[in-house]
Amino acid sequence: MKKILYLLTLPVLALALSCSCERGGAETGDQQLPSITGDGEDVVYEKDESSYRIVSYNVGAFSKYMTNSSPTVAAMMKEIEADAMILNELDRNNGRHNTDQLADFAKEMDWDCYYAKAMDYRGGEYGNGAAWSRDLDVVSKSVIALPKQTGSEDRSCVVVEFSDFVMAGTHLDVGTEDDRVRGVQTITEELMEKYGDGSKPVFVCGDMNAEPSSETIKEFKKNWVQLTPTKNTHSSQKPVKCIDYIFALKNVGSYAVTSSDVPTSFKSGSVKQTSDHLPIYIDVTIKK
Repeated sequence: MKKILYLLTLPVLALALSCSCERGGAETGDQQLPSITGDGEDVVYEKDESSYRIVSYNVGAFSKYMTNSSPTVAAMMKEIEADAMILNELDRNNGRHNTDQLADFAKEMDWDCYYAKAMDYRGGEYGNGAAWSRDLDVVSKSVIALPKQTGSEDRSCVVVEFSDFVMAGTHLDVGTEDDRVRGVQTITEELMEKYGDGSKPVFVCGDMNAEPSSETIKEFKKNWVQLTPTKNTHSSQKPVKCIDYIFALKNVGSYAVTSSDVPTSFKSGSVKQTSDHLPIYIDVTIKK
């Protein structure tokens, strides 16, 4: 039986550890927008009960347009029944946000999480994270370091192996194509070495800072298949480019993608305010 989520029109309301950049990097703008309850559209997102819904979301340190969008993002993820997530742009106990943002989000979800530091930032840390339902069995967790060379910042890739699949997540360099391509090559080499001969599908998610025709995405497609649609994901205010993706390692594991999309409407919050990116997701059924 399929679960159907009806995202109904709501009125606009104007108003007032295991679990760390981009303005071109670690800076976030100070713009504050009025609070809006929902996006005001009727949308149906279907999820088959036999599938996992994997979401990738650059959350912009939960503060691009709101003081703290974490509770709203959590409500949105519960609304679409997410099972596991990759989150980009997370602060961890630094001068911008003196809290562990991933741990706070996981608490909102009643999930587990794992944090991947990319770099030191303002007396604390900044990086990527994975969070997932406690119904998922974890086998291992690791971090792939992506030190900058020609790029603007050090980056990282978080990796979590579950009993049925492997989920990795990264936020590639915003500065140069060279570092983005090098990042893809490093992630591919390490994940192929560790999981390439295995029986589990391997998914890599994240903000790649690269459009579909770029050398970065061409490098991905040598060894990975794109699972998310080529729909614009940035900016959330006026989407004009696709830079967020979910890929699967070719010829590894057996799975079926039952759905994939870029959600643009939620009844529990507005994607125009929670981040400057739109979330993306895939629904996958693992064949054993």
